[in-house]
Amino acid sequence: MLVSDVMTRQVVAIGPDTPIRDVQALMEQRNIRHFPILESRAAPGQPDALVGIVSDRDVRLVGADHPRAPKGVRAADAVSKLMVRQVVTAHPGDPIEETAKTMRTRKIGAMPVMDEGRLVGIVTATDLLDALVTMSGVRQAASRLEVEVPNRPGALAELLGLVADRRVNVVSVLTTRGDDETVTFVLRVATADGHGLARYLREAGVNVSWPPDKRAGP
Repeated sequence: MLVSDVMTRQVVAIGPDTPIRDVQALMEQRNIRHFPILESRAAPGQPDALVGIVSDRDVRLVGADHPRAPKGVRAADAVSKLMVRQVVTAHPGDPIEETAKTMRTRKIGAMPVMDEGRLVGIVTATDLLDALVTMSGVRQAASRLEVEVPNRPGALAELLGLVADRRVNVVSVLTTRGDDETVTFVLRVATADGHGLARYLREAGVNVSWPPDKRAGP
């Protein structure tokens, strides 16, 4: 899944001269938490330049009795006094997992999406959470299995072959952790009898940690 699959395309942007109080009002009216800030280029035909970004958290701190409140900035000032100028951007063709990693590393909640110097969208942490929900398959009726397999080529294929032998379709596969010896996978499978499939896999020698073995003692 790529950024282009999850980003918001109808981006609401503002100019750097917009008063901060107006930015706050727009955020409340439109339920928007981040505004890219565009400045018109002098050359005709050129796309507006991305010069900053502002978040609702930035705006709320203006005039607040808070140690991180910006000094000397008032609600009547232009948003250019508050905006972040070093904007971290994404491209529509970026994988969402790399974008999520960037957001986590940089501790940011949104990234404007740029293509050939033009603002074409914005992707937020909420968009990425929605993508995770989709990729994990939780919107479909399915059972969840967590299994540990040897960390070697072909181990996952063998596991999926066992599931196929039971004529059960796999909805999604995620990796939760691993080391040099083993890898843990979370499977969502299209069956209501998750315990029955887990029992079959255990009998085949697979280490199934979820669902719990009903036959196991306390």
